[in-house]
Amino acid sequence: MTPVGITATQARQYVSFAAADTKPAYFHICEGATRLNDGRTDATSGKLISYLVSDFIKGNSI
Repeated sequence: MTPVGITATQARQYVSFAAADTKPAYFHICEGATRLNDGRTDATSGKLISYLVSDFIKGNSI
């Protein structure tokens, strides 16, 4: 279950495809909250952001 309705794998595939297809100059990632005010936590958000950056770099260099 994700708050946005797509899986991390789908997000990674989209970032990689978009980077390869459009050759953007930069990739803006909003801050990732690992702990919300209502008590919910997600210890993997930092790891996902690093994967997204890696996928962007790989896709952009193709």
